[in-house]
Amino acid sequence: MADNKSNRGARDRATVAAGETYEVDAFARKHTLSREEAQALIERVGNNRAKLDAAVAEQHGDAAAEPARRGRKPRATPTASATPKRTRAPRATITNTVAETVAPAAAVVEKAVVEPVAKAVAPAARRVSTAGRKATVATRRGTARARDAAVAAPKTARKQAAAAVETAKAGATSRTAKLVGVAAAGLVTAFAVNLGRKAAVQAPTALAGDWFEGLKVEHKAALALFDRIQATDNSETGQRTALLTQLKHALSKHAFTEENVVYTALRAWGDKADADKLNHDHGYVKQYLYELEDMDNATPAFLAKIAAFRADLEAHIREEEDAIFPPLHADLGDAGNAKLTALANKEGFKLA
Repeated sequence: MADNKSNRGARDRATVAAGETYEVDAFARKHTLSREEAQALIERVGNNRAKLDAAVAEQHGDAAAEPARRGRKPRATPTASATPKRTRAPRATITNTVAETVAPAAAVVEKAVVEPVAKAVAPAARRVSTAGRKATVATRRGTARARDAAVAAPKTARKQAAAAVETAKAGATSRTAKLVGVAAAGLVTAFAVNLGRKAAVQAPTALAGDWFEGLKVEHKAALALFDRIQATDNSETGQRTALLTQLKHALSKHAFTEENVVYTALRAWGDKADADKLNHDHGYVKQYLYELEDMDNATPAFLAKIAAFRADLEAHIREEEDAIFPPLHADLGDAGNAKLTALANKEGFKLA
């Protein structure tokens, strides 16, 4: 996208700004041109992207020329046996996959996310237990049995919370002690509930087993929310508000992972221009969300804005999935992709 803030969305994507170096570089790389050749072509044809693509196709006789990365040796075209072509799954696959694989998803999240977090929280849980025992001793002597029951409580978070409540009740003789016990139990319960919610949200992405496939799952989930919003009418204002909130959370979590892990890996790999371009696009995603939340969602203008937002987002997704991420994924290899997948899951869990 160009930096002209008065031109946003699909109209901005229809042109190649000759004054923006990263846009000229991206266009040149897409058609295997030098920057000078690309600029010359823009001066001759104009900055309309469709006309430029047609001019390049006429020159080379191939409108689908592969992008070439400047400063890198050209990669050999992979054979069908070496790199099997990915097929795009139908939209309904997301719901069906999650519904049919709840148990495997829970196992993946338990091992990759819940267990490490539980280990990190263990010291805090012990401190809560210790504080509860001290409060009990200070208020009434002879509560050794209650303290032993608290220490031997089951490991699950909900049972720990219940045991903490019972211990506080058994040992407390003052209003203050009761409040301390209930507060400690509430802290454990709230943490358990929040941890479970995060695990459920991150499960589809973790189940994908690969950072690139995980991002594709999140792309499809976001587009499914657009489907549900666009199926509403102007009388369903509450439904639109709820769905817009879900969409904002999904896109914010997704952008957080991409910006903090994937785009930084893309820059480190050597593709700074594409990383900056994709990060630039995310600024307009935030702008759309801001404008939609400020609109009256009972008007036709709301759905019109949603449609424009979706068009721009789908163009951004196609650019990532078809042109930019595949070369990075292929070059990283198994070890590099495994490392990037672990980092992406860890970062996504923070905002899940």
